[in-house]
Amino acid sequence: MTGPFDNLPAVSDNPHWVGYACVVCGREYGSSWARFLCADCGDGGILDPVYDYEAIAAAGSVTCDDLGGLWKFAPLLPVRPAADHSAWTVGATPVHFPDRLASHLGLKSLILKDDTCLPSASLKDRASAVAVARARQLGIGHIACASTGNAAASLSMLAARAGIASTIFVPAAAPEAKLAQVVLHGADVTRVDGSYDQVFDLSLVQIAKNNWYSRNCAHNPLLVEGKKTAALELAWALTDGFRLGDDALPDAVLVPVGDGCIVSSVAKAFRELEEVGLTGKVPRVIGVQAAGAAPLARAWAKADKPQADFTGPEILAAIAPVEAATFADSIAVGIPRNRVKAWRNVAATGGAFLAVEDAAITDAIGYAARLAGVFAEPSGAAGLAGVTAALEAGLISPSGRVAVMVTGHGLKDPMAGL
Repeated sequence: MTGPFDNLPAVSDNPHWVGYACVVCGREYGSSWARFLCADCGDGGILDPVYDYEAIAAAGSVTCDDLGGLWKFAPLLPVRPAADHSAWTVGATPVHFPDRLASHLGLKSLILKDDTCLPSASLKDRASAVAVARARQLGIGHIACASTGNAAASLSMLAARAGIASTIFVPAAAPEAKLAQVVLHGADVTRVDGSYDQVFDLSLVQIAKNNWYSRNCAHNPLLVEGKKTAALELAWALTDGFRLGDDALPDAVLVPVGDGCIVSSVAKAFRELEEVGLTGKVPRVIGVQAAGAAPLARAWAKADKPQADFTGPEILAAIAPVEAATFADSIAVGIPRNRVKAWRNVAATGGAFLAVEDAAITDAIGYAARLAGVFAEPSGAAGLAGVTAALEAGLISPSGRVAVMVTGHGLKDPMAGL
């Protein structure tokens, strides 16, 4: 009898991955630590994978020529497949330089990292790829997650490619276009009459009860590592494989924020490139939330001391839950689960969090499509909507190089921008 992973190449630990550190208290764990959270800090104690940066620097490279897609950056990922496979090889998305859109926004230089081109049409494929590879390594034949739609579509697609089972928990209000992807890929879907935050909590209970592998990025620390490859690819492309100087890198990168996973991963990626000596510059990372779901931006604006000076417990105490109210469903999060990691990584880059109204996101969907030929869903356009707000706040300069992460395709929610 064959098992669910018999058709997939082997997966092993990256020898440069040494373990985890709790983002709240700093306690360190080895890579064999089987839990996703710190033993001392409870639900807020998200773990952050740690690597042997000295060894990576000594090797002189963060890339592997024998692997494709996001696995090109295997030295900075926790696991490494023995070979490419469609179940986990995604990435290598385009970088655009839309001059007309830059002029419209009042910028000299605008760069778009376009993850709408990934197989399920969102950046979430990067995390799902790591989830499937890790499940293969552990021999767990069932993966589950909570999602507003994009992670669900991504996981169900890659699980179907791998021939393994997937279970998805979504709010009842999730867009039908996203749910169509999930259902057609064969996932078991549970629609919950409640908010994303309630769906997330339910998923954790069911994952633990059934011994499924968790694809919840704000719970499983390994998955955020997959997301950081979007920033690694961006840096690689702009510097011609790190052969050009730091001037080729952006001065700032704007990222949509829901649970805080993508923004923390982008900031971490640029910090790691500096850590291993491949770059000497870390762009300012700016997290953009919808005004109706902006607990990070609100807490950031109310900070009574430099945000970089906040301790983990202080960050947890500062960020009050809100009742999310925005049409940008993928960032409609009332309490970001990865809030400490997001805060700390953004602060370390000299960045910030800001909020934009839904009307600004709607406008961004339209001008991105008309002036750059990029069709983004509401959450995918939030970063672009943040450009004007960032200019007004003095966080970016009109003469600087500004990059925006476009995280999801407009066909996910095609009527949202009309």
